[in-house]
Amino acid sequence: MFLLGPILIFLLLVAPGIRLLLLAHRSRQGPEFWGGLYFIGAATGLSMRVLGSSLVLTEPELADTINTIGHLTFALGTIAMTVFTLRVFHPASTFARVFAAMTIGAIVTTSAHTLLAGYTSIENSYSMVATNFARLIPTCWAFYESCRYWNSMRRREALGLADPILTNRFLLWSIWTGAVTLLPMVALVLRAVSIITLGNEQFMEGVGAQLMPMVLRGIRVIFVLVAPVAAIALSLSFFPPAAYLDRVRARSAKVPV
Repeated sequence: MFLLGPILIFLLLVAPGIRLLLLAHRSRQGPEFWGGLYFIGAATGLSMRVLGSSLVLTEPELADTINTIGHLTFALGTIAMTVFTLRVFHPASTFARVFAAMTIGAIVTTSAHTLLAGYTSIENSYSMVATNFARLIPTCWAFYESCRYWNSMRRREALGLADPILTNRFLLWSIWTGAVTLLPMVALVLRAVSIITLGNEQFMEGVGAQLMPMVLRGIRVIFVLVAPVAAIALSLSFFPPAAYLDRVRARSAKVPV
């Protein structure tokens, strides 16, 4: 039963990743390539991280191996998302390039420290908090840019100057980037609070072993609530049925100018 969560995460993210990489192969376009790498890295990394966290109390050595692979692949995925957002929204902005470089530097530095210092499976550590915080930046940035562009496109659509399908796609991207940001953000807050309240040493001495199952249950509940929203938005973004596209166009036609 503990495999259900990792499998669902993998299936949710790997499909758009494969589609984007195939599109990149045909079109030779950079954004599709980086977007596909993000989904493949996130599908592998997140599913293995969830699996590793579930095994850390019963199979610590196996959990370390799984978590190490998960950290590496998810870090690569978040780096790819950073480049994707840069290429799509700000391809010519010097400020955005500096921000992207700083974000990638933070991801590489924090991930390397977590792996090399032996914090691979120690969820409640300052190193893990810093690592997860750095990896949140790319999806937060993508969420912000998607919302900003959706708002702009929505206004243009009302004047008949924007494609309703493209406008709706920005809305869907806002929804799924917000959803995939919310879950790790909640987990990050829980870890930070537990560290501040109890301290690292107490966790290392066994207090964390009692609280970790409760933290994981809370994260799973949030996942159950958030994952369907992300799944629906992702599916409609990359595999929209004709009936849905017709409905978007029809609804746009009824909006008064």
